[in-house]
Amino acid sequence: MTAAIATPKISSSRLVVCYAAILGTLPYLTLKASWVTGGSLGLRDPSFVDSDLMLFANLLTGGMDVVAVVLALAFTYSWGRRIPAPLVLFPIWIGTGLLAPIVLNLPVIVADLAKPQLTEMPLENWVWAVVYGGFAWQGILLLTAFVLYARDRWMFVVTGTVRPGTLGVAGNLGIAAALVSAIGHTIWAVGSGGMSARGQDVVIAVLGVLAAIALATVSRGRFWPRLVLVWTGAGAMAGSGAWGLFSAFTMGSADRVPVLAVQVIGGVLMMTSVLRRLPHAA
Repeated sequence: MTAAIATPKISSSRLVVCYAAILGTLPYLTLKASWVTGGSLGLRDPSFVDSDLMLFANLLTGGMDVVAVVLALAFTYSWGRRIPAPLVLFPIWIGTGLLAPIVLNLPVIVADLAKPQLTEMPLENWVWAVVYGGFAWQGILLLTAFVLYARDRWMFVVTGTVRPGTLGVAGNLGIAAALVSAIGHTIWAVGSGGMSARGQDVVIAVLGVLAAIALATVSRGRFWPRLVLVWTGAGAMAGSGAWGLFSAFTMGSADRVPVLAVQVIGGVLMMTSVLRRLPHAA
């Protein structure tokens, strides 16, 4: 007779992190649900969301928060460890790239929101606080849930040593792309635009440079801190770059497209390169 294997008990702290992360999605999802169903919650000008493009954008961004809810549950309950790794890693990598810069830029965002807002803006002032506060909340708690999940499922990445090999063409091109992206974002950061947007450019530029340094020195010292830097920096490049491309093409502004395209490709190349150096599982 085969002995039954008991399901590991979920700690109360992991449950708190999971459901707190889910709680952080509810205000944003409430806004999106209102807007896609014809409601006017938080809108000064309801016509702002009255277009096919805005309907698609709201469904897309609302869907991304639904994915965040599923990920929080997967990171907490035992069934999540049976999901194929790519189906877990890709969305949380993009999520890291979108949310981590907001968390790191939060002091600038708060200072920007504290200033008097233009009355002709299509959204009520409190909507910005709800949206960015929710993103920061999700960033902290969802990534905490992922770290706990990754520790259980892939602890060998922390305890193991880097797999032998070279960066190859992908890694070197990714590093070059990260530097191009950093230069572009630095130029944008000292140009015109809102304080929050310029702060975001600074964060993305710094994360890209740190990722490039970490990848270039991946064979030296401990592997997992470099993996974290590449994961975050390459994710910020790919995630924010992809969103920037979507905005550029839908808003008819193509001046940043070349840098953003290089940024996305570079993020993917850097992540591909560092994953090739993951330690072997025992």
